[in-house]
Amino acid sequence: MPTHSQLLANIANSMQSTGPRTEEGKAKARYNARRHGLTGQFYVMDDDDRQAYLTFETRLFSDLKPVGPCEEQLAVSIAQDHWRMNRAKGIEFNTMGLAHHENSGAIGADSAETETAVSHAQAWRSDNKAFANMALYEIRLHRIIRQNRQDLTELQTKRHAAEAAAREEAELFLANELSKQPAEPITEDSIQVNGFVFSIQTLFQEMAWHQTLAEARWYKSQNWNRTKQPPFALLTFPKAA
Repeated sequence: MPTHSQLLANIANSMQSTGPRTEEGKAKARYNARRHGLTGQFYVMDDDDRQAYLTFETRLFSDLKPVGPCEEQLAVSIAQDHWRMNRAKGIEFNTMGLAHHENSGAIGADSAETETAVSHAQAWRSDNKAFANMALYEIRLHRIIRQNRQDLTELQTKRHAAEAAAREEAELFLANELSKQPAEPITEDSIQVNGFVFSIQTLFQEMAWHQTLAEARWYKSQNWNRTKQPPFALLTFPKAA
């Protein structure tokens, strides 16, 4: 792994780059405005930064799991503010790298580590207000992210509770239909309750699993005496076609 000094040296060397020279390279580095699929806003980024951000946002979305426009808006805000946080840290590192580049050879230190430390100290002393502003910026971003995460959690908690209640109603309806004698065949593929749509086959699988667990727990409490019958009726669930 490269040392901290080597990383700063790499940053300094990259600052001497003249940029892309070929037409293909210039086209790739050109800044273009693209509309965000969820927010509808234009963002000006080069292709590499845009792809990096989209990958970053997609990974956070897989963790946040937003559903619906309100949750998605909060998730986008969280992703963008985390991106800003990372960018602020990158600017701080690059500022130190710039100082190392500008002071290279002028400090006369006895080692590369000492030279890096002195250049960092000079960078901070020459513009410590900028570093203070970076810290304040990060604190504000932390506060905004925390509030948005709280709002998203509250929305998802309400949605999960409403979905659980709807699922319970759907299972009660199906259990009632299966308990009828003779039971009427259920031909629908899905059932909708309070705006939530559930696969009937998936509900049957979950209900069968819960019934099996309930039966097993009861027999365990009876020392696995199979001569007794559980105090609840056992339903027969249709098999998948």
